[in-house]
Amino acid sequence: MTTTSADSAQLRARLVDHLVEDGFLHEPRWREAFLAIPREEFVDRFTVHDPTAGRCTHHDLTMDRAGALAAVYSDVALVTQLDSGGTATSSSTTPSLMALMLERLDVYPGHRVLEIGTGTGYNAALLCHVLGDHAVTSVDIDPCLVERARTRLAGLGYRPRLVVGDGALGVPATTHYDRIIATCGLPRVPEAWLTQVRPSGIILVNLGFTLARLTVTTDHSACGRFTDYAAFMFRRADLSEIAPTVQDIIAAADRDGTTYQAPLPPFLEERSLQCLHAIVYPHVRRVIVHSDDGDLYSLSNPATGAWARACPEPGGQATVVHGGPGDLWRNLLDLAAWWDDLGRPEPTRFGLTVSSNGAHTLWLDQPDRTVMSLPTF
Repeated sequence: MTTTSADSAQLRARLVDHLVEDGFLHEPRWREAFLAIPREEFVDRFTVHDPTAGRCTHHDLTMDRAGALAAVYSDVALVTQLDSGGTATSSSTTPSLMALMLERLDVYPGHRVLEIGTGTGYNAALLCHVLGDHAVTSVDIDPCLVERARTRLAGLGYRPRLVVGDGALGVPATTHYDRIIATCGLPRVPEAWLTQVRPSGIILVNLGFTLARLTVTTDHSACGRFTDYAAFMFRRADLSEIAPTVQDIIAAADRDGTTYQAPLPPFLEERSLQCLHAIVYPHVRRVIVHSDDGDLYSLSNPATGAWARACPEPGGQATVVHGGPGDLWRNLLDLAAWWDDLGRPEPTRFGLTVSSNGAHTLWLDQPDRTVMSLPTF
């Protein structure tokens, strides 16, 4: 069993106090887990992004342990791996979000949990601490991440079932799981999960910029609400996959195409609408560039090759140029008008029903108030 320094223990206690004070940690069992498990055992070199300052700080526990430990026990995500384009492919999630999700999972001893996205292994350690190794299965597409997590978990005395594979396929088992928790973003809830969770079991998954908490029914459908704002890196189906960067999205939309004038609603940047757009059109990437010459909206769908850009004009209008299949800007405007007509509801007023054949239906306030059938892919 790995031992840690008094400094680490003190920093953990301080972090837990903050998580409790800020309303993310309520249950004693999860507080004890966060206190007991040293987060630094799952990272050695990592990067912390400060969006306010627009800079990244690199840390190495072997070079500057004090500075790195201070970052480890801050409520920030620790990026531990990048693809060749510089997009994060693995991280240790922000502790407040981890705590929120673990409590939303409503899991208890005797339950079996499947974690989608092993990553560093820290979240699996928290689950093992509360439920026991035998109750936890975790899957990741990256064999290097899985083996590294296996070693680090074993160093702390934890030996959950770790599997290399595509998380969208789940992990078949001899008995159903009671819970699935996904620590990566997905465009839709995979059908495979619906048959691997027992009736009345729970799926907690990041769709768009929100968490959906769904209860599985006896007919292998699932239904539940969007509960919180959250955003994870997208699940990878292929290790060779390189995520588009901000520059890629801008470049993809910087071409000749069909031009027209369109409205530019003042509420396009409201967070609730951005969440809804990401749920309905999960493959569309959206960038806004602010400059002295004016704003520029760039949209790109790498899956279809569609793109659009919009340049604001006086009088609440924009010049739009688009190409590829469909019209990404028109889709955004139509969705914005629909959302406005509904009274601009917050994401938490929406819910999702997923049928056994994979169809996704969006509802508002109550499951019987269907408002949209989501596009399928």
